[in-house]
Amino acid sequence: MLIHEQHMPNHARYTPPATLHMIWLIAWRQMDEAVRNRSTLILAGFSVIFPLVIVLFSLRDVMTATSPSERIFVGTIMAFYLLWAGLMPSTPAIGIASGVFAGDKERGCLTPLLVTPASNTALFAGKVLGSVLPALALSLIAILAYLAEIALLFGFDKLALLPLGLTLLILLAIPAITIFGTGLASIISSRVTTFQAAQNYSSLILVVLWVGLFGLLFAASAWGLWTFALGILAIFVLDALLIAIAAATWKREEVMGKQ
Repeated sequence: MLIHEQHMPNHARYTPPATLHMIWLIAWRQMDEAVRNRSTLILAGFSVIFPLVIVLFSLRDVMTATSPSERIFVGTIMAFYLLWAGLMPSTPAIGIASGVFAGDKERGCLTPLLVTPASNTALFAGKVLGSVLPALALSLIAILAYLAEIALLFGFDKLALLPLGLTLLILLAIPAITIFGTGLASIISSRVTTFQAAQNYSSLILVVLWVGLFGLLFAASAWGLWTFALGILAIFVLDALLIAIAAATWKREEVMGKQ
């Protein structure tokens, strides 16, 4: 028997996919569903138009600043609107994440995924990644549009007013906050039975995120930029903990039994 097993051809032995490969496969399936949605094209247009509205109606009157103190103020305002322009297009990720489990349950297509060798961690990480990446692509479009519109309307030299440290932290804050909101929405989606219930809870997440963000910005203005940096680092840590805790506490067999 041992000799027979030792001489079995390699193609007869099943090797489960690696965790990272499985995460990517699940994420790719999730992204494919999101991209096929017609609302994604609408959001892509919004990602270009929304920054233009900000530039024309919120920045136009302050771009004439000449004194050093005024230019510093203008740079800070530009950075604040950069955060707003980049974060708004990413909020649909929370809506997408609210349906990654609950929506699949209603459509009856969650069971084929549950019977695969994918671990709970791979399932949650893949679902979150698949919800986040299309939203961050829209955020990138919005950020590039925002910077390009400033350069075209007011001159490329105006981009130099953006404070480097604050701008880099804002570019890190956008994915951190998006992943956090998406992770929360995914956990809720995995615990409720209907997509409508997941949507209702997820709408509250947006309120919490915006309140928390403005609180973080207020703390940064009061105690310094390092507070903002520590806050962003803490959010990234929470992102990882959310996925780990959700995967560890999810009763997968119970969900399969109800399908």
